[in-house]
Amino acid sequence: MRFPSRRRPSAVVAVVVAVMAMVVAGCGGSAAGGSTSDSTIKWGVKSIQANWDPIVTGSTGATIYLTPIYESLFTVDGERNIVPALASGYEYNPAGDQITVRLKPGLTFQDGSPVDAEAVKFNIERIKTQENSALKGSYNNVKAATVVDPLTVRLDLGQQDYQIPYLLAVRGGMLPSKAAAADPGRLNTAAPVGAGPFKVVSYDPESTIVLEKWDGYWDAASIKVSRIEINFGIDPSTLVAGLQSGVYNWAQLDPQQADEAKKAGFDVLADTDRQWGSTFLSLNANVAPFTDPAVREAVRYAINPDEFATKLTFGLGQPAHQPYPQGHPSNVSALDSEYRYDPAKARDILAKAGYADGAISFDLNGIAGNFEQAAELVQGQLKAVGITANITLKDQANWGKGYFGKQQAASIYGWVGRDSHVQGLTEHFDTGGVLNLSSPTTSPQFQEALKVVRATPIDSPDYEAKLKAAARAGYENGTTVSLFTYPSVVAKDKSISDPPAIDGYQSWKGVQFTPGPQ
Repeated sequence: MRFPSRRRPSAVVAVVVAVMAMVVAGCGGSAAGGSTSDSTIKWGVKSIQANWDPIVTGSTGATIYLTPIYESLFTVDGERNIVPALASGYEYNPAGDQITVRLKPGLTFQDGSPVDAEAVKFNIERIKTQENSALKGSYNNVKAATVVDPLTVRLDLGQQDYQIPYLLAVRGGMLPSKAAAADPGRLNTAAPVGAGPFKVVSYDPESTIVLEKWDGYWDAASIKVSRIEINFGIDPSTLVAGLQSGVYNWAQLDPQQADEAKKAGFDVLADTDRQWGSTFLSLNANVAPFTDPAVREAVRYAINPDEFATKLTFGLGQPAHQPYPQGHPSNVSALDSEYRYDPAKARDILAKAGYADGAISFDLNGIAGNFEQAAELVQGQLKAVGITANITLKDQANWGKGYFGKQQAASIYGWVGRDSHVQGLTEHFDTGGVLNLSSPTTSPQFQEALKVVRATPIDSPDYEAKLKAAARAGYENGTTVSLFTYPSVVAKDKSISDPPAIDGYQSWKGVQFTPGPQ
């Protein structure tokens, strides 16, 4: 199967002190500043990770911090092929509406409890029933999980669905310990336990999580890094200086910092075949003023994606007219011209629907520290057609209550793809979709196309055409308005080898430190 800020004074002080120490020692800033003798990844991040339970974590972007801790039933390689992980294999029944998954024998979670069929069943049932589950919509077609024997679990499906192995890979298939998940609140906020390559040894929710290599990992031989220290809530303006001083040797950067990091001598990973994100405006068809289809249509023509790409991605991104970037199997070229920026047409649509200038007003929600500039551009573009958007930014937890509770009229948000392309579509356009602000509203056009693509084996010659048909039906009849697509920027010390280039997934397999010049 193939597929084509928050500011933290202590952190700032640490960076300044370290830089001053280098100057005193006569060392200019360089990419060789960090010590690599203990094979420790010292990771700087501006955001704070709020959730550590993969079932609760709505953002795929946030799962890059979970992948060291948790392992999935399956994973994917650089060519999007399914690869066994905790599971050894799977098979479908002839009708394609039932899949049996076999687990590898003798595996345990980091707390010593068994990786078995009961753990799989328990977590799938949590996904489907837990109130704060962010994967509920993705598992809509999984109707039941049955333990066949200690190492075999059967999933009964609502309809033919050959996408399930991808759903069980990486983000959708990360498996927490059943024993730890018996207290889901603690698992999520204080004590994450999985079966991945690294085990949590200390955690400060406001600043740092420290992970050490776990020898019980099924593929421990491929893990060369001994320790990962993730530092959260770092003032982004200090990240490159922190790299130069050796406080960090790995950092998530904003696009505007990429050139600075390159000039400082660091490797910069900024390509969409590795990690990409797409920012969008999400409208709620169940909350005024977007209960009116004319208002939703006018907004689409009022938005100018080119302005977002030009002003916010610093030459690294693309204007977006759909959730997937160019070159992705789900990208539909026809959508790029279907809703071209046309403010005159937007005004005409509103006038014909009976709306005068200034008659439409709504709260435009978003996460503080992430979407200020994008919100201001949306506000300005809508103002030009007579719509008032009142920017309302909140911390992630309070924003999430309204967004995931489907209470907001509109919000700016982003995503970084899904391992199953169909899962990406369902999360945007299906009933229960975590990114579908209009949920439970969906469209019959999308549902019909979704049924067709699910029933198509992923190695079928016409699979991609059916996938594109479902993507088009979802976007045309949904309430997502795409803005721009961009690569997630990572800067790292040159002594650290590149991680595998896997779409939307941070793998540490094979990553190692190489000795620098003596």
